[in-house]
Amino acid sequence: MARLQPQHRLTGFLVAWYGFYQLIHIGVNIQGLFQLSAGSITFPAPPPPGGWTDQAIAFFIPMASLDLFNAFLTMLFVYGYFTRRKWRWWLGIVTLTVSLYAAFLFNYATWASDAWTEATRSSYLFINITFLPVAVLYVLVLLWAMNGRFAQT
Repeated sequence: MARLQPQHRLTGFLVAWYGFYQLIHIGVNIQGLFQLSAGSITFPAPPPPGGWTDQAIAFFIPMASLDLFNAFLTMLFVYGYFTRRKWRWWLGIVTLTVSLYAAFLFNYATWASDAWTEATRSSYLFINITFLPVAVLYVLVLLWAMNGRFAQT
């Protein structure tokens, strides 16, 4: 990874994956927000055995709304990356940071609500495994930012 640069093919793949992940996330978040507004959600977050509490739903609605806004900003970052816009890296740092925080909060909230049962664990693991390339991209972007690599691209 030491040789990996901001404009490397693998970086392009990671950025494209992030865009694809967030594109799917837009549809999932919109569906989830409609379900949450109706008082229940089954996808993408399978509920715990007793269903989601009112407090959990009250937490998920603003979180999903912010996450949805971030997903749209991610599309702008991906566009900026592939068209080499000057602002791409600062927007990338912002969207990746929000994505990591949202992933952490989502996992914490679902775990703390006992939603990770034997029956639902595979759904939550799928979400997290497909998110791993985004976490790798985040680490790379932070390392490049700390080493001043963006001034060269």
